[in-house]
Amino acid sequence: MGIQDSTLNLLLIADNPGGTRLLHEALAEAGTTQFELVVADGLEEGLKCLSEGDIDVVLLDLLLPDVESLKTVKWTHDAAPNVPIVVLGGTDDEQLAIQAVQSGAQDYLVNGQISSTLLMRALHCAIERHRLLVEVRDLTLKDDLTGLYNLRGFLTFAERQLKLAHRTKTTLLLVFADLDSLKQINDTFGHQQGDRALIQTAQILRRTFRDSDLIARLGGDEFTILTVHDSEESPTIMIAHLQEELKKHNKQQKPSYRLYLSLGSAIYDPTNPVSLEELMARADKALYEHKRSIGR
Repeated sequence: MGIQDSTLNLLLIADNPGGTRLLHEALAEAGTTQFELVVADGLEEGLKCLSEGDIDVVLLDLLLPDVESLKTVKWTHDAAPNVPIVVLGGTDDEQLAIQAVQSGAQDYLVNGQISSTLLMRALHCAIERHRLLVEVRDLTLKDDLTGLYNLRGFLTFAERQLKLAHRTKTTLLLVFADLDSLKQINDTFGHQQGDRALIQTAQILRRTFRDSDLIARLGGDEFTILTVHDSEESPTIMIAHLQEELKKHNKQQKPSYRLYLSLGSAIYDPTNPVSLEELMARADKALYEHKRSIGR
């Protein structure tokens, strides 16, 4: 969808009321493009907004009180690698602009020198550059069958998410899921139907979890999800929601076979951090305990 005939959801992360006002004015003169602008006063609030999804472009002020300079770009990029970033700098510094792009930004604008035309051009270019980069990246990080991240993609982004969670003191939930009925489907109905079952499982996971969550197929019948752990009840709530989506699918599709998932989860506590390998081992252990408890 082109940005000229759609609404763009922008997230401005800044601690500069004057700059925010000027940006509002530039957006107001943007012509036919419609904008929804969310303003976060600091990086912590901005990362929280990103975790909730539905952001098309981040406008990121480098002069934030809660973190130093270029670290803001890296941390924002790590938190939402699929969202393009346009940096707003305080000076017309070419070296700083290059460093910002190397850290994950798509463009660099100078606060106080942003016209409507310049802003629109920057948004157009940021979205298009980022789309091309994502397409190239996805050639190696996406599972061809389901469109989810593959093992390599999961490990790449999960490592970033754990580092970010440690910095921002955010709790994460890792869920492992096995499609237990896959072997029976392959043996009874053929591998084409088995592939269809894997695709359907991926669709169920996408409906259950947020766009900002990391969802992957690790290989075979194994899937995993890494998401923000909002509350003590979130593992129970999320798994219940997943089971409900699974039941709904089995009831509505009325196929010759049903989809069954075994589930296991582990929590990443930033006050007592563990490696991604250890976190995955804990989720895997919980998964097989669940399998034994239900006789699969």
